[in-house]
Amino acid sequence: MKRLLLLASVLLAYLSSLGSPFQFDDRGAILRELSLHSFGTALGSLHGLRPLLKLSYAVCWSLGGGSPLPFHLFNLAVHLVNVELVLRLYRAATEPGARFPFVDGAPSGGALLAALLFGLHPLQTEAVTYITGRSASLSTLFLLLALLLYAEGARSGRARYWLGFTGLAFLAALATKETSATLPFGLWLWDRTIERSTARTALQRLLPWLGVFAATLLALVLHPRYFTLLYNVLGQRSFVDSIRYQLLGVEYLGERLLLVAPLCIDPGLWLARPSWLLASATFAVLAALVAAGALRRSRVALFGLGWCLLQVLVPFLLLPRLEVINERHFYIASPGLFLAVGAAWASLSQRSGGAVRIGIPAALGLLLGALTLRRNADYQSELSLWQSTVKAAPQNPRAQNNLGVAYELSGRIAEARNAYAQALVLSPRYQAARANLTRTTSLIRRRRVPSEAAAD
Repeated sequence: MKRLLLLASVLLAYLSSLGSPFQFDDRGAILRELSLHSFGTALGSLHGLRPLLKLSYAVCWSLGGGSPLPFHLFNLAVHLVNVELVLRLYRAATEPGARFPFVDGAPSGGALLAALLFGLHPLQTEAVTYITGRSASLSTLFLLLALLLYAEGARSGRARYWLGFTGLAFLAALATKETSATLPFGLWLWDRTIERSTARTALQRLLPWLGVFAATLLALVLHPRYFTLLYNVLGQRSFVDSIRYQLLGVEYLGERLLLVAPLCIDPGLWLARPSWLLASATFAVLAALVAAGALRRSRVALFGLGWCLLQVLVPFLLLPRLEVINERHFYIASPGLFLAVGAAWASLSQRSGGAVRIGIPAALGLLLGALTLRRNADYQSELSLWQSTVKAAPQNPRAQNNLGVAYELSGRIAEARNAYAQALVLSPRYQAARANLTRTTSLIRRRRVPSEAAAD
């Protein structure tokens, strides 16, 4: 009953997302990608990047004839499956004797809180409601499944689990999002913290996955499109600057995790170089959290924090992105953090009465559900999405330019022109905004000429 109530709450919070249109990157990744508009054509082009992700797009396109509804239904189904996987991962992490499929009656209070935070926190909306955020949610599904299969293999001693089935899940994750290549280090972390294997045993189990990791890197470098991307990214920042920017990204996510700052699909974190003071403070907080887990000898806390930091720091330190980090990247990292919070709650709530154990999670669920509903309202149109983005990040020229595009698509040319002009005020060399401003200015002038002639 508790499990069904949790899943129903998540479903209710995201029902409004089913009416959202294609937006932003959806156009380039789906609408203009003609190979995805036929299932047969999509099957013939699976040699490219993220083939499993593209195949899922093709399936949704075929089912709906280009309607966004099947895409949203698929995203929501993936999210609900992930909520269930978090429940099972909590049991696997907190009960060393538990075995696959790690489900046994009603979930514990700690498991429910971890899954509730994962399922209902508004920070997750970018990976669920935004259609191309699927790369994060779908790869997370395969990564969580890989962890569960690996745990069964480690506990049963059967190689077909920790090597065979885990390998299939790993390959599916890689075929969805290439940053899933961090999984071998997550498996080592699980082995050392949860299973408490010796370093030698953990390394023996890890060796095949290190081979897959190396093969993945080689395949990406040899792929022409990805090589071009790597060439453009590498050298963009020094390693020291990359650390500072990524710590800024962690601080950004932390503010939104604690509900003290508005959500934003394009925050423009690259615009301001973070200070050493902010970077040092963020690092100190992270170090304190890890130290607290170590002092308490909490296996779940150490694994959870380690998994979270692995996913939000390592890929983007090695390959720095212009955007630093997006909210959807937290989706992959969040299961670890929420497992740690669930375990801490389970320990604290033992000394509390039944009213507290039930009341606090229930109140938190209502709050998070309401905030998720409100955030999903921003995705109801391209215009509302970029209006909320500009409100949250008024100094971001790209957000202003995209707001102009949204106005233009809505037929509000004068307002589009003003947004493009504001983007150029913020960034005078912004060529896309300049071209958009020139075009909309010309449109406005052509509209005025007939009316002036008629007045004469």
